[in-house]
Amino acid sequence: MAKLLVLAGGIVERGAGQPGMVSAYVVLSEGSKSRLFRVRGPTDAPVVTELDAATTVDIARFRRELADDLDPVLAEIRARGGSPSIAVPKPEWVTGIVERHLSG
Repeated sequence: MAKLLVLAGGIVERGAGQPGMVSAYVVLSEGSKSRLFRVRGPTDAPVVTELDAATTVDIARFRRELADDLDPVLAEIRARGGSPSIAVPKPEWVTGIVERHLSG
């Protein structure tokens, strides 16, 4: 049975009624037919991209890339005098985004 698993994920909330930003890597575990997805963008409209089947699963690289994705939002919040941080999104929220992508 296929199962969606979050390999790495981060979310930054902007506050003040603005959507946050998410970056995550999710695997659809199906043995030899497993698939890898990247989820990124504003929390109210994240984009799901399926990665090439030859993509190496490298958790450290995924964490660096999601930090790079979220850095502009962190800088934006710091410029406004805030103290932002990257939080871990709820796995069921991230996997739900991928499930909707797969079903739609």
